[in-house]
Amino acid sequence: MLDALPISIKIIVFLFLFTFLFSVALEEFQGEVITSLKSGLMAKSLLINFILLPLTGIILTWLFHLSAEISSGFMIVACAPGGLLSLHFARVAKGNLRYAIGLVFLLSILSIIITPLLIHLIFPGIIVINLPIFSLIGLLSLLVLPPLLLGQIVRYYLRGITPMLQKIASFSSIALFIALTILTSTLKVIDAEILAWNGIAAIIIFILAAWSISWWLSGADLESRKVLAIGTSMRNFAVCSAISSIGVLSSKAEVVIVGFSAISTPMNLVFAIAMRRINQMALSSKDLD
Repeated sequence: MLDALPISIKIIVFLFLFTFLFSVALEEFQGEVITSLKSGLMAKSLLINFILLPLTGIILTWLFHLSAEISSGFMIVACAPGGLLSLHFARVAKGNLRYAIGLVFLLSILSIIITPLLIHLIFPGIIVINLPIFSLIGLLSLLVLPPLLLGQIVRYYLRGITPMLQKIASFSSIALFIALTILTSTLKVIDAEILAWNGIAAIIIFILAAWSISWWLSGADLESRKVLAIGTSMRNFAVCSAISSIGVLSSKAEVVIVGFSAISTPMNLVFAIAMRRINQMALSSKDLD
């Protein structure tokens, strides 16, 4: 499925991630990403994403009586955290971007290795040992590390124009994300006939469960709660697509992967906007006090 994307969309995806991460790197966050990786909250994040949500997926496949083909696609999604686009929604929600970067990067790296193992444990008949692990890690590193390093270099040597560059990069990332959303909307069409009502319901309940579990276990910090809820509910489309490209899944299972992406994106956009509004209301009440 990744190879099927038009070159124009691939370019926009790269530019969006580059400008977004570059804009974040221009902010004051030296050392905070590394600190977030060592935090107790990150340990909880791994527990939620690699244990609790796969278990939630298993329960939902049983509750909604999903067919074997639909279940395989659904569980691959449930076992694959680390969606890069959740970074933008974290910014929309006014979440902790330093924690968001650390979370998504760690989940993305680990999902490349752990997701195939989880899938093999749940569905022993599905063999995913041919997943291009080193290629995916290399691709992820090329997407994430250069803009972060460049941003730090610019902040160190060009402090005078850093604020202006940050605003330009931030605005550009928003514009590119809007363009990406519009261009990919025709590629993410929900096949309601294949998914049926129970498949669509299972996806929606899974996203709601991801929000609820993350919110409950992430502590009292509102900014971190928002990030974990969004970062957990948006799964890793790249890893799912890589597994699909090996040819181990049926066409119905691939429909679930596309359908999940089509449903989770607008749901998380609404969630992020609502969280941003809550943040504004909280700040307004403090000003009144």
